[in-house]
Amino acid sequence: MSLRIRLALMCALLSAIAAAAVASVAYFSTSSRMTAEVTRSITQTASYLVTHEGNDFTLETSPFDGEDHRSPNGSLRPSPEGLLNQVAVQLLNGSGQVLPLHTGPPLPLTSLDHLIAISGLGVSLHSVTVGTMNFEVITVGVPGGGAIQVAQSLAQRDSVLRDLSLQFGLLALLVTTLGATVGWFLAVRLTRPLEALTVATDAFSKSGTLLDLEATERHDEVGRLSRSFSHMLLTLQAAQAAQHQLIRDAGHELRTPLTSLRTNIELLERHGSQLSDQQRAELLDNLHSEFEELSALVEEVLEVATSTSADEPFETLDLAEIAGTIAERTERRFGRTLTLNASPTLLEGQRRPLERLLSNLIENAIKFAGDSASITVTVAPGLLQVTDSGPGVSKHDLPHLFQRFYRAEASKSISGSGLGLSIVEKIAESHGATPFARNEPSGGFSIGMRWTEA
Repeated sequence: MSLRIRLALMCALLSAIAAAAVASVAYFSTSSRMTAEVTRSITQTASYLVTHEGNDFTLETSPFDGEDHRSPNGSLRPSPEGLLNQVAVQLLNGSGQVLPLHTGPPLPLTSLDHLIAISGLGVSLHSVTVGTMNFEVITVGVPGGGAIQVAQSLAQRDSVLRDLSLQFGLLALLVTTLGATVGWFLAVRLTRPLEALTVATDAFSKSGTLLDLEATERHDEVGRLSRSFSHMLLTLQAAQAAQHQLIRDAGHELRTPLTSLRTNIELLERHGSQLSDQQRAELLDNLHSEFEELSALVEEVLEVATSTSADEPFETLDLAEIAGTIAERTERRFGRTLTLNASPTLLEGQRRPLERLLSNLIENAIKFAGDSASITVTVAPGLLQVTDSGPGVSKHDLPHLFQRFYRAEASKSISGSGLGLSIVEKIAESHGATPFARNEPSGGFSIGMRWTEA
């Protein structure tokens, strides 16, 4: 069952419950008020009869014998106009027996009615059924013995309540239908953005194509969810596009060393026996260099394509200590002397990625600054920087240094993948820092990252 149908049914159910509650309150309120009016009427009539007629009744006559002993005008004695209209009156003697003087149908007696008649004291109020009609009956004791019973038909009340029940039933049906209609309208309006998102996500999962999503101006939960899904799909599309671009760029970059390896291997296979020892040694040295370059390129592609350090926990690290370790390791590897200006600097980060970042920056300076250039590593609160005294970078190349596989024109003759600085950017951003690169006014080049101290 769809969400729209469930919402429409829920609104219909709530409307039906509300209508039933209102109808029940109105029904029982009307019933109570009409019953109270009947009770007031028969109470007033009984009080009048006891006050004005009770002492003149002959209560010791014989019990009712089944004949109609009513007076021609249907009343016991003259009374105010309309007082006994639709009212049945029955007299009981001091023994609790029905006297022949009565008007209306005979009323059934209860044990309490007998006790009131015998004692001549007390009042009893109850409902009885005579034939097919319901009556509200009051029994009032007459001082000295006997009682007067006054009853009024509840037919009018029952008729009104039947009409009211029918009207309330039709009203409840109308309200329920209206609730279902409004619920469906609201459900369509609420779920339209979700339906569009569902279509978009289905299309994206099947074909990788992101459909155009209409911007929603709603500020409720559905609007926020719609915008979040739209942002997520756009992020996925951007990630997919970046992945495809990486694959294309990596394929392009891998093609050159692979072609060179294949050429040298074929040359060795075809003419290996004709090569001198020096030529063979040079060829093998070329193969070894190309293999190292290819291995480094594959490693860096994997570093960019996957987050291999995602599970490494963040911890409080001293960047000065890391810089000292990397500087010492680099000096042993490349035989270059570095200048280290490092003050204690704490940062919440991952050790291995930060070591990789600093290694890439230092190796980049060693590779492109020249053998005679000095290299200085600076670590201070909010700053990690590697500065060299080399020729710097052209203004054309400077904005593109952190792009994947970008190689400056002046450095294309130097081996490299063009991925080292893009890895630096990725690591810096994962630590809340901003990478930068600039030519120094006094000469040389600086590259590193900045962050805001907490």
